[in-house]
Amino acid sequence: MLQKTTKVVVFVVLMLALSTQAFAQDEPTVLRFPITSDPASLEPGLVKELVSGQLALNLHAGLFTYDIDTNVVPYLVSDYTVSDDGLVYTFTLRDDALWHNGRPVVAEDFKLGWERYLDPSLGAQTAGEPWEVVVGGTELFAGEAEELTGVEVINDQTLQVTLTRPSLSFLQSLATPVTWVVPMESVVEGQPEWVDGPVGAGPFKFVEWTPNVSIVLEANPDFFLGAPEVDRIEFVVVPDTTTALAQYEAGELDIVAVPPAELERVSNDPVLGEEIQYFTRAQIQYAGMNQSMFEPFQDVRVRQAFNYAIDRETLISAVLNSAWTVATGLVPPNIPEYNPDLEGYAYDPAMAQQLLADAGYPGGEGFPTLELATLNSTNAEAIAAMLNANLGITVEIIQPERGDMIDGLWSHDRWQFFLFGWTADSPSASVWTYEMLVCGLDSNFSTYCNEDVDALVDSARTSTDFEEAKADWQAAEAIAMEDAAMIPLGYSRYIYLVDPSVTGFRANLFGPLGFETVVKS
Repeated sequence: MLQKTTKVVVFVVLMLALSTQAFAQDEPTVLRFPITSDPASLEPGLVKELVSGQLALNLHAGLFTYDIDTNVVPYLVSDYTVSDDGLVYTFTLRDDALWHNGRPVVAEDFKLGWERYLDPSLGAQTAGEPWEVVVGGTELFAGEAEELTGVEVINDQTLQVTLTRPSLSFLQSLATPVTWVVPMESVVEGQPEWVDGPVGAGPFKFVEWTPNVSIVLEANPDFFLGAPEVDRIEFVVVPDTTTALAQYEAGELDIVAVPPAELERVSNDPVLGEEIQYFTRAQIQYAGMNQSMFEPFQDVRVRQAFNYAIDRETLISAVLNSAWTVATGLVPPNIPEYNPDLEGYAYDPAMAQQLLADAGYPGGEGFPTLELATLNSTNAEAIAAMLNANLGITVEIIQPERGDMIDGLWSHDRWQFFLFGWTADSPSASVWTYEMLVCGLDSNFSTYCNEDVDALVDSARTSTDFEEAKADWQAAEAIAMEDAAMIPLGYSRYIYLVDPSVTGFRANLFGPLGFETVVKS
């Protein structure tokens, strides 16, 4: 009798164990990743900041993309040819790609999608730039044409694009999310709005968006490269990076960026130190001086004085735990046009004081109180203290919500002085020397303007010879540095904590790649 009872107990325990295991296998795997704010948009062509770009890589797909080595590789394209004169590109689309609504992706989607982004009323931050080189692109954006004449739909799988001139960067443009499109039936014509929910062709599908809380995506079983390994992604809104780190340590997040101020503690922790992953990044962290809002910044001597008054070495080593390296220019290392010969501004308080006095503010006398907008008060406090100690000026720190900060940068009318970072979305000096410096561009947050810089940038962008273009990019950057167009502070890098249960997390120069390769055990 005892033996029979024992067998029954063993059987029950075994069945419970098997049922528990089966239940665990049925539970969806959820990857929890923090974002600092709600995105500006979930439509790829309306990306304005890093959060929108990160979500676009998971929701959407384009003709091309960047791989882990930052090479341009086909994505929705299965094959392509370029004419001998470099003007005509013919793209053959994959025949197995579906939009999340179930409809096949066809060539016409790209012609219509690009025409949508060339409607100025839509507010795409690219302002027509990727299509300047396409026949009819400039005319359509200016309202002088009704279609993008240089784009022809040959059939459902074949798209032909004709350029006005050969371009070294056209395929790079097609690999960035701002040129990726969505099905026209999913968006409101002429408005930055979805008819229902976001629809893309990427590895994950939209589930829900709770503002200021989270955005949830689920695996797309019909993704043309195969279904992702994780079932869901929860992009959790955590504005404060220190809070996000605490949530990671509490097991509430699976991946988190390490704040520079916490790097030493995390590195020395016996557990967390084993979970750190480092990735090379193409980003400049800088202080911008808005010349249109703060009149003293219109004087180059004032801008140069600010550059000489900031001790970058101490800022980076003592405040940021060497999470950055000192910036000597605007274009970061690992970009082909990077100039290693630029020396930047040395820390020279005496020179700074002389320049400020020459500008009419000896010892800071008569210099107006300056507002410094930032998302990181620690960095701002250190910089404000240096400017006060070395120039005798008063700097008041304001810390807006991230969305307000970004809106103010793009509008040019809210922040006199600001700390921000500018990250590559293509491996070209154009990201910094064009986008941040050319007169009148919305992305020129400092409202700097120098016609000599513009001429060199224009020459670089239209050149078909890489070495000639590189020389022009570097010459333009050198002038802007002499002009003290902004205050380069440091080149940052990606530093993440990744939970041991997570594998397959990847990043290239631009940031984390899509999460379709991530596995969570």
